[in-house]
Amino acid sequence: MRCWALPSLSQDLSGGKRKGRIPGFFIHHSVFIIPHFSEDLLLIRAFIAVNLAAPVIEEIAKVRSTLQDVQGDIRWTRSEGLHLTLKFLGDIARNQVEPILAAMGEAMRERQPFHILVQGLGAFPNLRRPRVLWAGLSGEGLQEMSVAIETALMPLDFPPEEREFTPHLTLGRVRSLRGWDRVLAVVKGYEHARFGESMVEQVTLYQSELRPDGAVYSPLGSVPLGNSSL
Repeated sequence: MRCWALPSLSQDLSGGKRKGRIPGFFIHHSVFIIPHFSEDLLLIRAFIAVNLAAPVIEEIAKVRSTLQDVQGDIRWTRSEGLHLTLKFLGDIARNQVEPILAAMGEAMRERQPFHILVQGLGAFPNLRRPRVLWAGLSGEGLQEMSVAIETALMPLDFPPEEREFTPHLTLGRVRSLRGWDRVLAVVKGYEHARFGESMVEQVTLYQSELRPDGAVYSPLGSVPLGNSSL
């Protein structure tokens, strides 16, 4: 433990006559004791995702730029945030990273790489009451991959998602309907457009750091599908 002498803290912090105590900290006479916490216990926000090929992301970025030009009230996703989220884990401890990666590896061991198609624009829950603007994803193996990840993480106390898995890339989050008519006109023009295909060969565990200028994503580790090499 680390100790600092604080002569003025011989009483409790409310000004009483008894020795004080703060949850997690202890004051005894004139010594203020702070427990030493292991970094392994620090919580981080984490999620599991699939990255898409650079040419596909570039095409999506062009469409996003066209949508931005009509000036709707939307918080846009940066290019580095355009990924397929398989599962949001929430807050985890750092010492959970390795067990999670091990479970992911086991889940993907028997799966083979496959192609996914990026096609069409839409919104959740719908185009009349939009909250999330998305580009659609499809491909044989996506649903099975999602189920495999969910199943593998259940023994680690991560419950399965209650919502149905709908593969997509989040282009932006709608803050209000101001300017939505202009955005909707562009969306309908791309409703069935094809933006390219991407090969899925690995799955990545990410840390998400929320900052004033947007979230920053840092990879914590990746696992391959089947016999694919990273």
